[in-house]
Amino acid sequence: MEVKIPLLKPTKDNFKEFGEVVEKLEGPAATSSEYHDYWHDLADLSSMGDEPTLGYLKVYRKDRPLELDRMERHANTAEVFIPISGTGIFFLCPPMEKPDINKVKAFLVDRSCALSLHPGTWHWLPFSLTEEMDFILVLRKTTVEKDIEIVSLDNVYKINLVRG
Repeated sequence: MEVKIPLLKPTKDNFKEFGEVVEKLEGPAATSSEYHDYWHDLADLSSMGDEPTLGYLKVYRKDRPLELDRMERHANTAEVFIPISGTGIFFLCPPMEKPDINKVKAFLVDRSCALSLHPGTWHWLPFSLTEEMDFILVLRKTTVEKDIEIVSLDNVYKINLVRG
């Protein structure tokens, strides 16, 4: 028996009985800089417990120098970065009291995998190698307000990438 089923592009309206569409937003971002825009709390994931939410991060290449002068962490919150477009470099330092530049590793990030960071993992805004790079983020709803620590490193480190 054959049945015809319409093929639809998901929109907030036609998808609402199934869940929520998470997409690039045109409205004002929750945080912004010359190199990024971030929209927070885009979907209700409360059925998963412990207040998870989705965010959308857009990173811009522009003329951003490949340097590290600060890092951030979320001591009590895991954070998942799901790349959906572009390619970039993500600098990470294992959980410790303060980030140690000698423990930082650089990871090439593209759409081939998502990265789930342990609570306390030091990181900074990914560096886009393409004009733009987009991520869906999964994190706790209260992370931005209650669980963010940003520290300055003891220098501005110009990064020279070498084969690992």
